[in-house]
Amino acid sequence: MITLADLQQADPTQWMTAADGWMLAAQEATDASNDLHAQGVGPLGDHWQDAVGQAAGQRLSGQADALEAASDIMRGVAMVLHGLTHSIEYAQSTLNRALALAQQFNLSVDLEGAGASIPPGGADSPDNRDALAEVNGLLVEALGEAAQADQQVAAELAKLGNDTNVTDLGQALDQIQGEASNVELAAYQGDIPSGDNPQLVTDWWNGLTPLQQHQFMLSEPVAIAGLPGIPDSVKAELHGTDGKYDRVAFVQYAQAHWNDGHGDVSGEDNCTNFTSNALHEAGMQYKGWNTYDSSGWNQSIAGQSGWDFGLGFIAGQEHSDSWSAAQNLHDFLTGNGGQEVTQDQVKPGDIVFFQENNNQDPSLPQGQIHHTAIVTAVTPDGDVRYTQHSDPRLNVSLDGRTEHEVRAEGQQNVLFVRPQPNWY
Repeated sequence: MITLADLQQADPTQWMTAADGWMLAAQEATDASNDLHAQGVGPLGDHWQDAVGQAAGQRLSGQADALEAASDIMRGVAMVLHGLTHSIEYAQSTLNRALALAQQFNLSVDLEGAGASIPPGGADSPDNRDALAEVNGLLVEALGEAAQADQQVAAELAKLGNDTNVTDLGQALDQIQGEASNVELAAYQGDIPSGDNPQLVTDWWNGLTPLQQHQFMLSEPVAIAGLPGIPDSVKAELHGTDGKYDRVAFVQYAQAHWNDGHGDVSGEDNCTNFTSNALHEAGMQYKGWNTYDSSGWNQSIAGQSGWDFGLGFIAGQEHSDSWSAAQNLHDFLTGNGGQEVTQDQVKPGDIVFFQENNNQDPSLPQGQIHHTAIVTAVTPDGDVRYTQHSDPRLNVSLDGRTEHEVRAEGQQNVLFVRPQPNWY
């Protein structure tokens, strides 16, 4: 059982060092996998084409895939350890805030279990009782933050330990690493007070450093924006100060509908349609008077109902090209007030576009933007987490998936766009 004394004495840098070690091991596994493909599988296929050569190539390819799966799982371990590191740091900030208030109110604190109390000779007044309740509330909160992180991370690490024999690339990346990514975010969400006591929330928020406050705004925008006791200026920044669309609602839509058919058009790849629906649900207004407007962004009643007319004389009646095609949406947004931002500037409510930077796939010429997703979180370590539809994924790691994307589709440029509609 964790005590407040344990929390005060904890050294989160040890877990960060461990996370860095796992990331190094993951990169070494990726490098080894790439070497096997480049120096073994490829040359064998070119120069040893009989049955023996094919068997050798399959064996080497299997070994390369096993290394890549191991890399994906190890990256998941690092994510979970990052979650523990920062979660305990946040809990320590809450504890330090409680201790500072206790000193201000002349209260005694027992970190081994009793919590705060009015010292002998102190007046048992309403003001002192209120102060006592305030400090003890923070102490309980700090302990709860540490305990939830410890329990969640321990459970996930145990699961990851049992997954070390997984060699299936899809399972390693989509299921195992994907779950680890969400466990990290869940650890941060567990550091946020429930909101039942707005004064406790205010005390908690004020106990965080400015950097930690910023980290929560990036990693848990929905929770922070809806929390009583958070400053109105912080909530306004999260929602979007220009009032053109609600960035928090944009993220909420993505996280609520990533794996259902809400807004889908039958027969289409709905990744960009999903993003456009999320923008519109978050308040972005249509542009143009019909779906054939080449400078517009809109959908018809048919499109809203999910109908797909296909090709022919009524093609285009579902939605404008900018609504459902990744390249067209990117060009529309950047041509109508939006701006591209660098990765270190990205925040939830931005859009990530994937642009082909190779000639590997004849159907995707170099320079074409072919995929759209929604930035739903940025971790304290700067890893962008995105949510998408077709294929559905929730809060997956941009860094964690980079090697897979390169292997599957070749080198990609990743572009980030911040919508800033200027037509209304």
